[in-house]
Formats: sequence, structure tokens, C-alpha cells
Amino acid sequence: MKPQLNNTDLQVAMLQTDIAHNPACNADRIWRWAKRARRQGADIIVGSEMMLGHYLCGDCYEDDGYIAELYEAVLQLAREWRYDTVLIIGGLALGAPGEVGEDGRQRKYNAAFVIQNGRLVKNVAGLPFAIKSLLPNYRIFDDSRHFFSLRQVADEQGVPLQSLQQPFPVTIRGQQFKLGVMLCEDMWDIDYAQQPAKILVENGADVLINISASPWSWQKNRKRDQIVQDICQATGVPFVYVNNVGVQNNGKNFVVFDGASTVYDAAGTITTMAPRYEAKLVLATLSPATSGQTRPDQPDVAELYQAIKVATRGYLQTLPEQVGRKVVIGVSGGIDSAVSVAFFAKLLSPANVIAVNLPYGSFNSSETRDDAAQLCRRLGVEYRVVPIDQMVDGRCAALGIEWGSDTHKSTQAIERLSVLAAVASHEQAFFTCNANMTEIAFGYGTLNGDLRGTWAPWQNCLKQDMYRLAVYLNEVVYKREVIPQRIIDRPPMDELTSPDAGERSDPFHYGSATENGYHDQLVRALVSFRRSPEWFLEEYLSHTLEEELRLPAGTLFTLFPTSESFVADLERCLRLFQAAIFKRVQSVPGPLVDKRSFGFDLRESVVPWVETARYRELRDAVLGG
Repeated sequence: MKPQLNNTDLQVAMLQTDIAHNPACNADRIWRWAKRARRQGADIIVGSEMMLGHYLCGDCYEDDGYIAELYEAVLQLAREWRYDTVLIIGGLALGAPGEVGEDGRQRKYNAAFVIQNGRLVKNVAGLPFAIKSLLPNYRIFDDSRHFFSLRQVADEQGVPLQSLQQPFPVTIRGQQFKLGVMLCEDMWDIDYAQQPAKILVENGADVLINISASPWSWQKNRKRDQIVQDICQATGVPFVYVNNVGVQNNGKNFVVFDGASTVYDAAGTITTMAPRYEAKLVLATLSPATSGQTRPDQPDVAELYQAIKVATRGYLQTLPEQVGRKVVIGVSGGIDSAVSVAFFAKLLSPANVIAVNLPYGSFNSSETRDDAAQLCRRLGVEYRVVPIDQMVDGRCAALGIEWGSDTHKSTQAIERLSVLAAVASHEQAFFTCNANMTEIAFGYGTLNGDLRGTWAPWQNCLKQDMYRLAVYLNEVVYKREVIPQRIIDRPPMDELTSPDAGERSDPFHYGSATENGYHDQLVRALVSFRRSPEWFLEEYLSHTLEEELRLPAGTLFTLFPTSESFVADLERCLRLFQAAIFKRVQSVPGPLVDKRSFGFDLRESVVPWVETARYRELRDAVLGG
């Protein structure tokens, strides 16, 4: 067991900030916050990973001018920080002239810099910065595409990682301490052969300091607390974790960072927490004499709403100022568009929301139109009605499109998009794509119609999440019924055919505000948990599929009385899911708020579904063949 920091109370400041893409802006912000922390008595100031530029900036890491700017910002801070107070920040480091990475470009490191008295402190191995050892190469992370890892350095030099993964010796108030500095993934070592935290403590670290750029996702903080507790109990040293806040993006997915910076004692007990989603300087004492804290929990729907709100604000910051202030929303009287109107009325104010109803003949019922108008009246939102009859009928006549055909349906969606785009352009506004994750998964929408827009706030929300958000908006956000209950209660329908001809209801079993739906959970299993087609058949054969999908008892039998009907629907959904990839790869950007999202999180190729031999074997077993 490691001794307790020589019984010296160290004052640690967690510098939890949002991050701009501009290195100079970030350097100025770090300087101002660090000076404040020093005045408040901090011995060590800890920032977050890659805090001088966006961590998620794609192939900007191949822009020589930009990476030079990133590195120079670090060196400039190091030259100017002429204080005893230790400053630890994350940034990009460049290799020596002539050193290249495995991409043939100038070598780059995702690094942490320990700065004191106007210089970069070297670790025990003589390295002038901590190099990230474990480079994530999954989901939205592409570290190994751009960065050289400490493991690669060790391999190149022919030495064990342990010889380079060394703490940084610093003198604070006349005493020497060894700081075990590591970066983000280095603490998530369960699936790696190397364990940087354990190595650092074996090499003498008195405290572990992890600087991160760790996106928010469901139950992430709970999992992180357990990971850190395990590390602390295995090593016997306290742990400082600092994360950033705000939004970054990869072009498709707007990724939310919630901060949640935390100090843990040597037993892994939480002693200090920074507020989530808030740029904040938080001081904590590293001392044996501390008391534990409990991390507050919020309902899932509250977490979801907050994350989407933060992501949307981040998106708006990317738009020209005059455009980002006003939004145009196609409002149909359905749940998705109703949630959009209520959400943006709160985010931007009702005066900056224009809701447009786009009826076609008798296809759109007076009930849904009345509900759309009532929604807007309750919110104080401008409500416009623009019939699309002449546009649709003119296009169909010119092209010989048969009334009531699938193409006739698509034409309605395309003309609605044209109107919304024109209104948005005229009003200098952006306009939304109201599609939800379940619809996007099955391609249940028109590519150049309702699957277009400039921002898709619900692209990572299942249909059942829309009902939950509607109830949350009414009960918690507005504390009154702004979304009419009739909209929440109404079964979904497309209203793309006349009421007396054709199928108008959605061909999926969605959940509600209180219960999971089969097709919603099927999508989440396919996307978020990457379940295979074979998995569904295996669970069905084991009579555990309902439990795994957390469905109300009896759901599957009610929907599919026979195994033949279950298999037929499963294969229908699998083919729809695969056939819709060509739409998804052209998708509108939106928030990433689940364990996986379409975009550059789930990387899809436009390929057909492969019916494997194992799938056929399982299908025969299900069907009794």
C-alpha cells in the first residue's frame, strides 16, 4: 500500500473548461483561469486533454500550419508560466525534426505537459511531456490515425514500456512529489495488455492525474467511478480526473462533454466533484483527512434532454450569428415535430421559432392540423399554413406520377422540404430534420424530403424517447401542457394517402413514455449494442429476447403469435435496416447521446445484408425445420 503523500495537504485546482478550435483563444483562457487558481492557493492546476484545440477535429491534424500553432501555444504557455505552482495541460506535441509517424507525416503525440517555473518538467525517463500510451481506435475516436503512442516509442527504442511510463518529479513548498500523469484512455486499461496507472505507481507516483476529453454517454460517470475505485484500491494512491465541457464534432456527430471532473482519495472514494456541463475552476485538497461524497443521479430523460440541449447550442455556435438565432420547423401534428417546436421555443425563445404546416388535400386530417395550431398557440410560436397541393399536383402531372403511388408519397415529402428550405432562406434561419433514430434506421422517410434539413436533434433518439421527451417538456420544462395530450396519445401515421385508401399507420411497434417497444429496442440492439441477426434468433430460441430487450411480458406473442411471423418481421427489419444505409451515409448532423449513433460513430458501408450459414441454421431451429 502506497503511503499518503507524506501527510502533506496539497491544493489541487481542477480547470474544467470548454474548448475552442482556436489555439490562441484557448491559451488565453488557460492563462486567465490558471492565474486565478494560483491566487486562490492552488499548488497544482490540472486541465484536460488536448485543451488547446478540439480533440475531435478530424484531419485538421494533417494541416501543418494548424499543428504548428497548437504546439507553439503550449511552448508559449510554458515560457510565460514562471511560477512555483505546477500547471498540467493537454495538447499536441511534435516529434524531433525528421521523426515521422506511421502515416509518413511529421510525428505527433497526444501529450500532457507539466509546467513549472517557466519550463517543461521532464519525467524520470527524461521525456519532456507525458505521451498517451493507449490510443482508442473505436467509435468516434481515431487517435492511432494521427498520433504516435508511448507504446510505439518503447517498441521503437527496444525498451519496456515501464522504463518510459514514469512520473514527473516536482517540488512544492520545499517537498518533492512524483506526479503520475496520464491521458484519458490510459485509465480505461481493462482490455489492454498494459496498465499505465499501475506502472506509474510502481515507478513511484504519489498521486495519479488523468487529463481527459471524455464524451458523455449513458451511465458513463457511474462506470468511470468504478474504474477509478478499482485503480485506487489496487495502487493505494489518490486520483485526480479532469475532463472538459462543451461540444465538439466530427462533421456528423456533435459530441457532448459533461466535465464531471472529480478527485478521489486513496480508497477510490469521491471527495470533490466539479459541476457537470459548467466551465468551472474547482479547488480540492489531497489529504488523508477527507470525507466522501455521492454523485447525484438524474432520470434518464433529464440526462437526455440536457445532452441534446448542450449539443444543439454547440451546433448553433457553428452557424453565422444571424442564422443561428431563428429556426423553421415543419409541424404536422405528430410527436416528433411537436417536440421540436417545444424544444426550440425554450432554447431560442418563441419569437425565434417559425412553425410551418404543409397540408395536402384531404390527406392531413383536421385533427392533426388543429393540434399543430394548438401547440403553437400554447407556446406563442408563429404558425404558418402553406398548402402544397399545386406543387405536388404540378410535379406529378409533369412527370406522369400516378396518384396514390409510392412516388406520389415521396413527392409530397420533397415539396415540403422545398418549402421549408425556402422559408428558412428567406428568414435567414436554419431548419430542422425531425426524424428519430428508429425511422432513420429503417429508412422510413424520403431522402430529399423529411430526411433533409440542417440539424437533426432527434437522430440518436428512439421513437419512444420522443414520447418521454414530450412528457418531460410538459411536466418538468414548462410545468404545463404545451404539447397537447392528443398528440402524445395518437398512434403514429404518415398521412401520405387519403384516409380511405392505403396504409397510413407506421409499420413498427414503438414504445411509449412508460414502456419499451419492440422495434425501438431492436434498433437500439442493432446500433448501440451491435447485436447480430443471429443474436435475435438465439435469444428467441432461449425465450430470453423479451427480457434482454426489456419488453413488457407477452409483447412478442402479441405481436408475433407464431415463430413464422417473428422471423418474417425480423428479416423485413434487417433488410430495411441494410437497405437504408445509402440514406444514412448522407444524413443530417445531430447530437450523439447514446452508446452509438449513426454518422461517424457507426461507420457503415453500403452493402447488402449477408445471411450467414449460422443464421440459416438458427432460423431452421426457430421454425422447427
